[in-house]
Amino acid sequence: MNIQFMNVAVTLIEQRVTPFANLLTRSQHITAMRDSFALAMPFVIVGSLMVPLIFPPFALSGAWYQAIRPMLLPTFELTIGLIALIIAFGASASLGKQYQLPERLSGLTGCLAFLLFIGFKDNGGSNLFLGGMGIFSALVSSFYSVEVIRFFYRKGWCIRLPDEVPIMTRNGFQLLAPLLVIMLSITVMNAGLKLNTGMILPELISEALRPLIIASDTLTALLISLLICNVLWFVGIHGALIVTGIMNPFWMTYLFENQQALANGITPLPHIYLQGFWDFYLLIGGIGSTLPLVFMALRSRSRQLKSVGKIGLIPSLFNINEPILFGFPIILNPLFLIPFIGVPLINACLAWYLTHLGVLDRAVAMLPWSMPSPLGAAWSANGSWKNMFMCLFAFFNAWMIYRPFFNVYERQLAESESR
Repeated sequence: MNIQFMNVAVTLIEQRVTPFANLLTRSQHITAMRDSFALAMPFVIVGSLMVPLIFPPFALSGAWYQAIRPMLLPTFELTIGLIALIIAFGASASLGKQYQLPERLSGLTGCLAFLLFIGFKDNGGSNLFLGGMGIFSALVSSFYSVEVIRFFYRKGWCIRLPDEVPIMTRNGFQLLAPLLVIMLSITVMNAGLKLNTGMILPELISEALRPLIIASDTLTALLISLLICNVLWFVGIHGALIVTGIMNPFWMTYLFENQQALANGITPLPHIYLQGFWDFYLLIGGIGSTLPLVFMALRSRSRQLKSVGKIGLIPSLFNINEPILFGFPIILNPLFLIPFIGVPLINACLAWYLTHLGVLDRAVAMLPWSMPSPLGAAWSANGSWKNMFMCLFAFFNAWMIYRPFFNVYERQLAESESR
């Protein structure tokens, strides 16, 4: 094991990767995307909890089930089915807040812009793009509307009332001019697009992004996102915020399409790389799949590692491993560079190919990332016991890879503590 080589690798990562990662982390639009998906998460989770009941993994019959199923459908349709509208509000409100614009008015303007872009009224109040298919359109609508509002406010092209007028009234009048421009401009854009292409903006976005959506559901995309996330975490940057911020629109779209395929009885389901795959195969105990290190530390000869193991046990069971990352430490510790990056990559390849071959089931539900991994792996795939055993095998694989590196580090600490 060449410690000097790993020190050089750490230095290169700090010098070359960290500045770009910090730039992405500070991006206001990426922050708005991340905030919008965080806002939408409880609604997606509640909708996903209905999936095993509405589309059970085994055949159910009887009058009781036929009576209950229609009562559960509205919960599914009004959460998952309106996810793009929720994201439109969240992204607009977040970006408006960062620009120091009225947060709620920005969010509502983003919602109206999105509904106008997708031709909501032309479809009798029902529209495919209100769900997962409209997520990219929701983001475009949100960013466009807030940037127009910001432009008008900066130029002073607004109706301003005296300070004595209540603030909500003042903000409302100040929004009138940019709101009118946003509505009229979207109407003109829709008419022009329909006339020249026969499609509205969401349809054009779907066609333009289709190759990117397909490319993002590949093993190559999975390995690249894992590598970026873990390398950034290794130098102390929250790489998951960047990766999940970029991947969330794709994951939501994949989730919607998998659920539609499940409802229509289509097999195999179209997508593999969903958030359930990421959370429960690759983050066992937290980033880097470090849960095995906790159990090793509990029986360690090193007082430092044993104390860290005790502190980190409960959080790691729920995929929170900051006590391990900073307590061992793993971050900026050259000894753990190879397993910290390599373990998730190897597990990703194993899980991907087994899913692709049909041995493992594909995810149809979004669950909290803090759910214990074996349970989450099964539940996200509609109660698949095969996925649960794959998660347990990934844990065993991580144990075997981490063990020799842990032994070397434990020996070093034990020797220093005995002096």
